[in-house]
Amino acid sequence: MSEDSTPESKHVTKFKESHLESDDKVVTSVEGYIGDMMGKGDNTQHNGALIVTSKQVAFYRKGLLGEILETIPLKSITSIERRPTLRHCTIRIHTSHDDLTFKTLDKEQEAIVVKAIEDGRAIEPVSQTAPAPQNGLDTLRELNELKELGIITEEEFNAKKQTILAAI
Repeated sequence: MSEDSTPESKHVTKFKESHLESDDKVVTSVEGYIGDMMGKGDNTQHNGALIVTSKQVAFYRKGLLGEILETIPLKSITSIERRPTLRHCTIRIHTSHDDLTFKTLDKEQEAIVVKAIEDGRAIEPVSQTAPAPQNGLDTLRELNELKELGIITEEEFNAKKQTILAAI
């Protein structure tokens, strides 16, 4: 289900039943398609939903004869490209090895989905913080701030603290 009151599509419902891990949750979704309109072969149009979870972005389509599932972990996304036109919006999600192009007619929900992806990418790895300060005391202060903000756990803080104190 999306963050607003939009009803959940059948694709999102089936995705939750079949593919959503117990420690993951759907943040938002938008209906649309991959492939080209009237495309053939690898470019065949497949209608479905682009689903953003707390861990990944997934295109899912459940049909009578099968399903299509393409997933990209949020931490693997290197960039997001948006191309709004008069009729539809295109979202292209890039990774170091692949990309997923999704098209939708719902411009408002497209903006919500892109923001959810960007927000999810921003909180993924803690290791992408600012470079380490020059001395151990500054590092301990920064780690304590991260712990107080809930970004790292007490155990992670204590382990790093022991390493830093041993190096001083």
